[in-house]
Amino acid sequence: MSLTSVLSPRKPGRLAVVLPVKVSTAAEPAQVRAACTFEISANGAKLMKLEGISEGDVLWIARNARRAKFKVVWIGQAGSDLDGKIAVEGLEPDKFIWDDDLRAKLA
Repeated sequence: MSLTSVLSPRKPGRLAVVLPVKVSTAAEPAQVRAACTFEISANGAKLMKLEGISEGDVLWIARNARRAKFKVVWIGQAGSDLDGKIAVEGLEPDKFIWDDDLRAKLA
């Protein structure tokens, strides 16, 4: 299955796409965890549930050889459809860590 076959349009500038990423907190950068997105934008993402992450935390998110800092802006409420899922906003807007072929789809 190609990457484009799992893409679905969302709000303008956002794509529903599952991408594996590596995540670490700014406080413990050597402790890297596997995670995945379920939605991305040019300067942010929504991630599947990660334990031990709090709103306001600064994270390093890496995709392939690219890495950037993001801030956790919300965590889904327990019992909701977004239970534990995490929204992050980029702190380095000049860095695009997603795959190059996604850049045009996010414009």
